[in-house]
Amino acid sequence: MITLPPYCAHPFSYRRRPSRVVYVGDVPLGGHYPIRVQSMTTSDTMDTAATVAEIVQLVEAGCEIVRLTVPSLNEAENLRHIKAELKRRGVRVPLVADIHYTPNAALKAVEYVEKVRINPGNYADKKKFAVREYSDREYQEELERIAERFKPLVLKAKQYGVAMRIGTNHGSLSDRIVNRYGDTPQGMVESALEFVRICELYDYHDLVLSMKASNPLVMIQAYRLLVARMEELGMDYPIHLGVTEAGSGEEGRVKSAVGIGALLEDGIGDTIRVSLTEDAVHEIPAAFALVRPYNERRAQRQPAPLPLTIASRPLPRERRNPYAYQRRPSREVALAGLGVGGSQPVRVELSPTAALAAVEDTVAQIRALCTPLSPAAPGCEIVRLRATSAADLAALAALPPALQAAGLTPPLALALPAALVAELPPLPLAKLATAPDPTLPEAAWQAQAQACLEAAAARSAAVEWALSAAAIPHFLHPTHGVTLEGLAETAVRLVRLAAPHPVLVSLDTAQPVHAYRLLAARLDAEGLPVPLHLKTPPLAGEEETLYRASVWLGALLCDGIGDSLQIDSDVSPAAAVRLCYNLLQACRLRMSKTEFISCPSCGRTLFDLQTTTARIKSKMAHLQGVKIAIMGCIVNGPGEMADADFGYVGAGPGKINLYVGKACVQRNVPVEEADARLIALIKAHGKWVEPA
Repeated sequence: MITLPPYCAHPFSYRRRPSRVVYVGDVPLGGHYPIRVQSMTTSDTMDTAATVAEIVQLVEAGCEIVRLTVPSLNEAENLRHIKAELKRRGVRVPLVADIHYTPNAALKAVEYVEKVRINPGNYADKKKFAVREYSDREYQEELERIAERFKPLVLKAKQYGVAMRIGTNHGSLSDRIVNRYGDTPQGMVESALEFVRICELYDYHDLVLSMKASNPLVMIQAYRLLVARMEELGMDYPIHLGVTEAGSGEEGRVKSAVGIGALLEDGIGDTIRVSLTEDAVHEIPAAFALVRPYNERRAQRQPAPLPLTIASRPLPRERRNPYAYQRRPSREVALAGLGVGGSQPVRVELSPTAALAAVEDTVAQIRALCTPLSPAAPGCEIVRLRATSAADLAALAALPPALQAAGLTPPLALALPAALVAELPPLPLAKLATAPDPTLPEAAWQAQAQACLEAAAARSAAVEWALSAAAIPHFLHPTHGVTLEGLAETAVRLVRLAAPHPVLVSLDTAQPVHAYRLLAARLDAEGLPVPLHLKTPPLAGEEETLYRASVWLGALLCDGIGDSLQIDSDVSPAAAVRLCYNLLQACRLRMSKTEFISCPSCGRTLFDLQTTTARIKSKMAHLQGVKIAIMGCIVNGPGEMADADFGYVGAGPGKINLYVGKACVQRNVPVEEADARLIALIKAHGKWVEPA
């Protein structure tokens, strides 16, 4: 693990990272201010009327900062007219000039905008994917050349009181950085810091930093490493979060929620942009859905984080490396022949919402849950039933024969209070999810736990210790209180009590990210590699389910924590299953379909990205695990699609360049031939299968 200062206040409790305040026009970023929402126009910046209309629409939707593409001096000059028209309409919103390759455009743009964004990978460098070893002297000479090129913009931005975002993108790193650090999170961080040091040399500190990638894992690791390095260097600049080229629809929102949400849970982030291949106005509600809980927490002035000790001793140190993915080691548990934990894929477990007494409805919902989406997405793999009373248990007796008659044989998990274990009907179970009554004296508490183990053993079933704050035994309260620490201590005691019975642990808590991190660290410190079943708190409605489940479960899965997952929600069975597999794909854990990396469009785009993306998806969405980038122009081409297998990139009006990895293999293909040529390329590389 890299030895650095911590990237967050504490991995087991939330506290927003303190940063300096940087003003973007009238809008302050960082400090104790709300996390700001921003977006980017897709219209041609030379079209004043269209650009102004789009900005007005974004502002009316709540957008607080608007970025425009400025590819040349012409667009930079036209910012004056856009600004004047906005002023005439009484629209006051900070504008950001987005710059790639054109320092002269940046120098003109700062006269009209409140912030300028530069990409250190292409502001003073051309990317040629050249392999070259740099001596220390040669590397320093390159830095001096860059400083000389960058200095005029730094001085002019300082003179005009304009802020600057130094925005690194994975894959568009300069050849110099890649040759020294690789195409890695470390390379992304060092690329930005080189430009920060030049700014500081001239006492310019109105900076915002970003580390964007289309892969949420890379994005999370890069931002964490950036924050840790800034802490080491005494820097406190605010952070702009975003998953670049996230795509469209549910997939794009899930991918954005995983990457952005994981960092917000770490307390990192002062402004966000959700990049969707849709009309820009659709990004605003998605962004507010992500930041709202954290801004509300700020407004409510939450109490200090939970104490960081257990019985006057330090909490266990996390063994995971937050800057590189590694799955938490766990012991495999068999659930009716289905492996959970160990080297098995993260499993999907869901519950029908119908009342148990409504057998026909329950069977119909289980059928919907267990219907495969594709060969690689086999639907719900474990069905979780819930009983809270003796009447529920009585109703369960009719379910197994009804399932058998319907040809359904999923592993069944049953969640019920430990007090009802004695009344269990002869139900075939793969897993019993329960927890002893926390109000019992210790001897009775252990006896109840033992009875649950014996009931599970009689059915050759595993036990899931399903713990909540209420499941902390009262005799532990004087030491631990009703805290996450007490919850973790209870889990350790129950796991030890269960040995050698097959056991998993899940938590019912409103703070799942921090609670599961603490639980994993506590179990690992005790040498107890039990699998963890990730559960969300109860969620209502499609929006809350999509965003909160993606944030909570995605943050944990990207940390390597979790062996099965469950979204507890009232959404339809089909929606719940689809969301689970979109989430697993976003975390790169189960690639069940094609991964589309599509940019959100901007004024540089050379074709209609939305219709093109939809058309290519309709022809190629069945290619499991194949990654296809759809980019509007070269700026978002071979650099920013670093994670793709194949690329479809705008080259000019009516012309497309096709890529294999980072190599352009066909240039200026007529757009009407490009789809067929792309399919032929995929076939030539042995990755095409005919759709079912």
